[in-house]
Amino acid sequence: MTRALAALEAETAELDGAATYEERTKVEAVARGTAALAPYTPRSPASAELSKERDTAQASASKTDSTPVKSGGSTDMSIDKLTRAHVEVHLAEELHSRRSNLIECLFGSLVDISSCAEILREFLLMSILSVQKDVDGEWKDVPKQDFKAACTDAAIHANEAVTPSEVSPPDPYRWKWSLPTQASEAAAALFFNVVAIAAHAASIRLANAPHHPPPSLRFVTLPNPQRAVPLSNESAAQDCRPDVVAFDLSAFCQAPTANSSSLLFPLDNSPFAYIRKNFPDVLRFTDRHKSDNGPALREFEKWFEEQESKTHLDMTRFCWPEVELTAEAKLSDLANAILQELVYMRQQRRTQPWMRSILGLVVTTKVVGVLRADTLGVEQCTFNRDCSRGVLDSIRICLGVVRSTALQRGQHEVFELLHTKTLGPPHLKSNHGRSSKTKPSKTAKSEVDVFSAEDPMVEYLHRTVRFITLRGNHLHYSQDGTRPDTRFYVHHLVQDSGSLVGRCARIFCVSRETESEGDVRNFIGPYALKLYNADCGSDCFKDDLIQLARDGQAKNVLLPTWEWYYSDALSARGFPPEVVKTYTDAQAAVPNVASNRQEVFAQSDLKRLLVQSANYDEFVKAFIDFVEGIASLAEKDLLHRDLSIGNVLLSKDIACSPSFLSDAAASAQAILGTSVAFTQRTLEQRIGGLIHDFDMAGRAHPPPETATGESGAKADLLTALLKTNKQVERPASSAQPGGPRKGTPPFMAIRLLIDGPPHLAAYDVSRSHKLFRKYSSTRRQLHSLLFVLVLFFWSHPTFLTDIPFPKPVPAQSRKWPPEVLRWANRPAGFSLAELGALKRGFFQKPLTLRDTLDRTLDGDLWTQDPAFLRFFWALYGALWTGSDEGPDWVDRFYVTAGDVQKVLTTEYVTTVSQKEIGDQ
Repeated sequence: MTRALAALEAETAELDGAATYEERTKVEAVARGTAALAPYTPRSPASAELSKERDTAQASASKTDSTPVKSGGSTDMSIDKLTRAHVEVHLAEELHSRRSNLIECLFGSLVDISSCAEILREFLLMSILSVQKDVDGEWKDVPKQDFKAACTDAAIHANEAVTPSEVSPPDPYRWKWSLPTQASEAAAALFFNVVAIAAHAASIRLANAPHHPPPSLRFVTLPNPQRAVPLSNESAAQDCRPDVVAFDLSAFCQAPTANSSSLLFPLDNSPFAYIRKNFPDVLRFTDRHKSDNGPALREFEKWFEEQESKTHLDMTRFCWPEVELTAEAKLSDLANAILQELVYMRQQRRTQPWMRSILGLVVTTKVVGVLRADTLGVEQCTFNRDCSRGVLDSIRICLGVVRSTALQRGQHEVFELLHTKTLGPPHLKSNHGRSSKTKPSKTAKSEVDVFSAEDPMVEYLHRTVRFITLRGNHLHYSQDGTRPDTRFYVHHLVQDSGSLVGRCARIFCVSRETESEGDVRNFIGPYALKLYNADCGSDCFKDDLIQLARDGQAKNVLLPTWEWYYSDALSARGFPPEVVKTYTDAQAAVPNVASNRQEVFAQSDLKRLLVQSANYDEFVKAFIDFVEGIASLAEKDLLHRDLSIGNVLLSKDIACSPSFLSDAAASAQAILGTSVAFTQRTLEQRIGGLIHDFDMAGRAHPPPETATGESGAKADLLTALLKTNKQVERPASSAQPGGPRKGTPPFMAIRLLIDGPPHLAAYDVSRSHKLFRKYSSTRRQLHSLLFVLVLFFWSHPTFLTDIPFPKPVPAQSRKWPPEVLRWANRPAGFSLAELGALKRGFFQKPLTLRDTLDRTLDGDLWTQDPAFLRFFWALYGALWTGSDEGPDWVDRFYVTAGDVQKVLTTEYVTTVSQKEIGDQ
């Protein structure tokens, strides 16, 4: 469980205090018009078991360092401090307070409640469900003439505005599925498939689904659950496969013939055969049905027969980029099912960069649920599938999922997907020719062989992004002031540092389409197109610090030349504009709290990474430029606040390989069906470095109101919004020293980790506050640069100059040594201050540091050429100094970027001179 939770941590963190997270949930509650709520009271006797599941989830969450997930509108105001350990508690409260909203938002346009109530009645007539009613304390079967009343009652329950502080009327009905409901993988897949198919058939009987095509997805289970799904993202820590996976119907085939592919997996428990055997009424249509909805009925019958004949899964489609949906099945542990499903949802998110949000399903013996993860967090809706509301919502989820389009399931509308082929290792091997087990088990080994052991690689067929089209009406900034629609050809994904929630940053290598010349369509590049979700409450977004840096012509900083603003997260979730505005205004009253997020596309020149330096000369000049860039930003009262290995680049451009341009032209021509030409943009020849990824920037000297976070006007506004006379409690300094910190922890300055931002940190009263802040802000950026340098040495043994530009380059060639991971990899339960203390203990001992460098870098380029480590020690000596109180060094206080730049330049000139003398 700890590993699953650790896998969900964002690579780049915006770390808020415990109490501020509580304030955020309170504000969101106000925005939705809810008041302080008492603990949840079970809706009915049938949901008492679900209440126990919720309590189990709460108990489990209180013992784990769980994922930062956005809570919903129904928040228990009695909780004093909401930390990550309370996530499941608040998700459970959201579940019971607005669980219908999530299903309505996802599937309301596909399966409305009134239509679903009619489908529910058809399920009773087809014996898929049975129902009993409490009559004078005794459960009795409901007669056929009363089916409609029972279904109407279920619809009323589904339409209720559920408020946990109010006790709902008891549910007089008890429902029972005729399907297997045990929480096994096979039973879960069968349940989802049969309910979806039967519900679609029932809607045709009712003549209310002529505009809906037949189901487009099918759920399956596969053997060897302890083996990873092919083409996974290793950094997402997925080492096993989901219990249930949904694929597009095009991935299913008929039984292989002598001339067909052998990479086909036989599927047991066919839902089509199960329906034909156990629920034959699903396929029986009367003359009235045929006259009322003949075309849809004939289409369904043809579709059913065609899918029934497809008894195999094409295993070349069994890879993460092709997965449409995942589900996790547990016997009774709902909390663990949710957490494990979040791991699979994150894996899907990391292998499908075109997704705006991700859906997932969970199922236990008595509970079914749906999850949706987006940039704000995770929304959760679970319910007892044997109560009145539960049977209705089960049908809505199953039918809604298979009817939904890719856009409705979360795909972003700007991405155009095409299929491509990728070589990968086979993941299913065993004794050839044996049939699979009827009920796959996580404790049993499969005897199925899909790929023979001799096959070294398998060519997987999967979706990929090929074009991105951005509309001019979403343009926020353009280099030339125009607002055209812009289309990009996508070469490949450069970087995906996004987690399941949060900023979810992705960078694509693209070429931009320009004006055509006759019949030839022209593209120019390569550019970097970054997609991320900006915090609307951040200084960078509110004050448009990127534009401020542009206007100030900051040196050695790579800024976007084009920016597009697409949907904000709350609007994408379905909130009306007035609620979004209320929420945003309320968030403004609480400083240092993540607010709504804005989807941003930003185009800039694609540059080489630091590891692609040609030699010592280019590498060192880049670092000298980085220091100058920090100084240039400081002159404009700006801080980058997220310096890392991935956020520093080389300024000099090199020509793309001819094959890169010709291959792109051939690919685009095959897709577009017309002549295509790719050309390279103008190349910059200056040798040096650039700082980029400026979207977490802030001001070096925040206004006093922002710095203290104690604005009376804002506190009054928050009090008014919360409709309470009680002043909002602020966190004690010991609970969160220094307030929020922004950055990537391994590269964050030690003082920032321990003390927090300079405007909140404790300082020597003998120093003036203004002087302290002047030196402290810039100094911490310089310390981050020191960590960039040394961690770069530990990430790569040498420069990667053999990879032609702009092909993808690994961000890290090897793992960091254990001595480094001790302070660079934040253990579960460790505060940032504790991490800073470990980091300080490592770097304040120069002799130990030297021994560690010599030992861990032995044989690398950095030790073979002593100039690299001399450069590191020059930067170290500029930032650290010996202490009169002992052997441990301390960081210098009065140091500027100009001082550091002078030291590094002197070291560079000296080294170059010595090399020239040696060459002579």
